[in-house]
Amino acid sequence: MNLLSKLRMYRRIFARATSTPGFVPLLRRRTPLMLAVGAYETALLVSGSVELRVKTLAQLKTASLVGCPF
Repeated sequence: MNLLSKLRMYRRIFARATSTPGFVPLLRRRTPLMLAVGAYETALLVSGSVELRVKTLAQLKTASLVGCPF
């Protein structure tokens, strides 16, 4: 398969895929996966294993790396 035929094939595929499905509709189809993601996110919120000072420092460093003025 040469390059032009591959490009034509990709163009046809992308033309059919008008939009990608959202994250929540995909999770609704897979209930065990949705429960696992919910448990993981809840555990992250409740854990609090990182000190507030270290967390704030990490947020400031990340903001400076991406160019955020805040």
